[in-house]
Amino acid sequence: MNIIQRVENRITLDVRRALNRRTAYAYSPENDGWIKYGLPVLGGENGTFYDPFVRRIDGHYVMMVSHRNTKSIVRCDSKDGVHWSNPVSVLNANEESGWENRVNRACYWIKDGVWYLWYTGMTVNEAKIGLAISKDGYHFERYQKKPIIMPTESYEKGAVMNPCVLWDDADSIFKIRFSAGENFEPDVLCLATSKDGVNWEKYKNNPVFMHGVNMYDQCKVGGCDIVKINERYLQFYIGYENIDNARICMAESADGIHWERNKLNPILSPTKSAWDSDAVYKPSVCLDAAENKAYLWYNGRKGHDEYIGFATKKL
Repeated sequence: MNIIQRVENRITLDVRRALNRRTAYAYSPENDGWIKYGLPVLGGENGTFYDPFVRRIDGHYVMMVSHRNTKSIVRCDSKDGVHWSNPVSVLNANEESGWENRVNRACYWIKDGVWYLWYTGMTVNEAKIGLAISKDGYHFERYQKKPIIMPTESYEKGAVMNPCVLWDDADSIFKIRFSAGENFEPDVLCLATSKDGVNWEKYKNNPVFMHGVNMYDQCKVGGCDIVKINERYLQFYIGYENIDNARICMAESADGIHWERNKLNPILSPTKSAWDSDAVYKPSVCLDAAENKAYLWYNGRKGHDEYIGFATKKL
């Protein structure tokens, strides 16, 4: 590509972005009772963090989060969800594998004393899902050299990523939701099941969640977290109006397959002139029954800078 072509491509991208961003602040930054903390809770001096996954373990919060500077997955701990410990690396990239030049976008589940960490391994052209295990939540070893979930379907377009795994006691199986689609930002959400967390069977009617008819997610969807309350599933996901405008939305389901979007979507949107003024995306949610509150962590971006934000809602 010569210099003239590069300039033309840059102009085209700038024009596209300018057109897309005309509706960047069409929605309120906070909706449906959600309140942003205001400042980022992670990022800055320690580098760029993105795609958090948080659960409450033994009375405190454990976050597995992607660290762009080291292309690795790190762990942070917190008593209140706001003040986090210094990041500790738990899984590094492995370029020798051929599919893990970067590792990121992880989730975890603890079963029978074992930490299962499902993560995304990426190259320039592909994204696949791998598994690492640990006894203490800090020292993880890859379960096997090859991925456990690979893109095999036309709608996956060479990329499966953003795993979100729950153990279903009623069915005695793991259920994974994952994003699929192009490698930059995914397009759809899919479902697979497994008895051991290693061997997965994709749902025959995937994808289970796609773009909608409303402006906030008319382009694509991705990066979800799912919690269960009162026998119903709540899905928090990224809604893309277009490739440049991303917001956090919610949907509800009785079976985890058929979803109804929240009428008050999007629940979180960019705040003009703030650290998350360009996009809010990749939510992770914990419910606190004792405090009757929901806590939500998310990516916030302004320009090339990304941080982890925090929001709360009274249940």
